[in-house]
Amino acid sequence: MKSSPWKFLTPWWIPLLSVLLFSPGCNIHRDVPIKIGLSVNLSGEGGAPSEDIRDGALLAVDEINRQGGINGRRLELIIKDDGNSREGILKADKELLDEGCRVIFGHTYSQNTLTAYPFVTSRGAILFTAYTATTRLTGKDDLFIRTSVDDRAYGQAFSRVLKDRGADRVAFVLDMSNSSFSMEIFTETLRHFKGHTWVERLNSKGKIDWHQLIHHVLVFKPQVIILVTEVKNTGLAAQKLRYAGYKGKLLATLWAHGPNLIRYGGKAANGIGIITFLRPSYSNDRYKAFERKMLKIFDKSPSPKSARAYEAIYILADAFKRCKNPDDVSQIKEAILSGSYENLLGQVHFDQFGDVVRPIYEVEVENGEFVLARTIETGKQS
Repeated sequence: MKSSPWKFLTPWWIPLLSVLLFSPGCNIHRDVPIKIGLSVNLSGEGGAPSEDIRDGALLAVDEINRQGGINGRRLELIIKDDGNSREGILKADKELLDEGCRVIFGHTYSQNTLTAYPFVTSRGAILFTAYTATTRLTGKDDLFIRTSVDDRAYGQAFSRVLKDRGADRVAFVLDMSNSSFSMEIFTETLRHFKGHTWVERLNSKGKIDWHQLIHHVLVFKPQVIILVTEVKNTGLAAQKLRYAGYKGKLLATLWAHGPNLIRYGGKAANGIGIITFLRPSYSNDRYKAFERKMLKIFDKSPSPKSARAYEAIYILADAFKRCKNPDDVSQIKEAILSGSYENLLGQVHFDQFGDVVRPIYEVEVENGEFVLARTIETGKQS
């Protein structure tokens, strides 16, 4: 009786087959891209900064794919314009989910994220953002993860600055187009500041009566004015307040941190203090490389928004690489939260709820440039 020739293959053939079948870089999904949805405002009011978000994310995805992708699988960024409206947000996110995105990166405003949150997470997808600060999503064991600090930390920081300046009379100008963010900055600051306050409201999506608004603010005679407004109107408000004779301190939020503040504010932007978790400049090698590539590919310098998008995509890619199955949302979430990331904007570490604690800075505009004034000591978020 002849022996089967296959028995001589058994010692090496079975182990080799196991390696081919179960190696993370050699699986049956290798030709299927891993999709990330980008849902931001590209056409509605205040949409210009979202182009920076798109460009930063595109650059990161291109780099990652050139480096071999996600264990051999290509990363694909699918971009949708949310139009900065409720209808646009839900339409954009639905299209991304229907196209197979298990992670949606967006949105740019807290109010928009709160609109998207129940829809995206109820469909079993992760909503990941670098821009939303609302405390309404803090401390929840859910599918929402962010790289930005929340309004609780900002409120502590603003109150610390006011205390250090000895301010007793403070006026707030709140942009209600992003009411969740604006009102939370106000209420969280008042948790610690016990002086006199005045509040004026505007809506950057509608017509603004600047004459009346400036008049009401100045009648109050504030020592400090906090502009919780998007970047364009922060610059315009600074111009109008200085023209009307206001010589006190102007403070603004991360919402106004970017080159458009100087574009719209001109010389009136000088001296504005911005409370932010971003330094005005970074000198590490990775940031310098990022800066060179932004200039070469997009013909513009990085902005805080493009840098945050670039950082966020790399965090997602790192997590995908550590997943046995990067198409499994529960594995993606676990991988993101278990990682510690040293990126171009510093170290990022998530707590069990997908929230972060990062340093808070006061950045000032000085002769048309952003400079670091100081690091602000705040208590831990709770």
